[in-house]
Amino acid sequence: MAKNVGEYDEMRIKLCLIELRDAEQPIVIDGQELHIQSVKMGEEFSSLPIGTDLTAMSDAAIEKLAKSVGASKAPTGAKADVYINDVGYSVKSHRSAPPALVNHTPRWGWKRICDSLQVDITPLDEIVAEYFRLRSAGEIGEDVGNDNSLSPFLNHKEYLRPILNYFLFSGSGVGDSRYPANYVLDCADPYDINTWKLYDHTNYLDLVWDRLVFSMRNKGFNPRYTRPNDLWKNAACSLWAHRFDGSIKGSLHVRAK
Repeated sequence: MAKNVGEYDEMRIKLCLIELRDAEQPIVIDGQELHIQSVKMGEEFSSLPIGTDLTAMSDAAIEKLAKSVGASKAPTGAKADVYINDVGYSVKSHRSAPPALVNHTPRWGWKRICDSLQVDITPLDEIVAEYFRLRSAGEIGEDVGNDNSLSPFLNHKEYLRPILNYFLFSGSGVGDSRYPANYVLDCADPYDINTWKLYDHTNYLDLVWDRLVFSMRNKGFNPRYTRPNDLWKNAACSLWAHRFDGSIKGSLHVRAK
């Protein structure tokens, strides 16, 4: 399967970090001095061949090199793309379409997270109910962005912050990630450290809040669970199950644009 720009940029940044590690010189990222001693994902990444010029390499060559040094794409379910000095960083490139913050997650996944965070899910239920009311009235479509004053999510940033931060840094509706992230490493140019910015739980949501788009979809939604260990999900999902366009919508999806 062909990779997108963001996936190639993820590998480019990892390869740059290997160069910076091996140069043994402190660098400054977004005003913070960093002495890079370790760059890894599970295992430490190997050094690049002498004379490597990353800026002259094609996507295919970048992918081949990244694979050879152990710096290819992060494992499925990982929130961190790379660990620098044993601290997890999620890499995001301006040169690609922003990835989804939350992939099609039914209410049981949101409830699991809310229960874990000790956050009451009732306000979220009310927000989703308002979404369906507005959608039924034809005032919004399937996608509603926070650049729309009618967005039922717009005025609830602080309530949603810990929940969305969990999806960004810690895991998914299914469970905690084996590779959580502490920071977002946001870059406009993988090869220019001056364009790299760092964000964390306190401020990344503020960066993207006005560009978030919320959708209720049928993907990922099961109208009836039958396995004994999953029966609780039926009741947990019922409040968000609404029929539109011939299918039951029950999964909340969140992306940035």
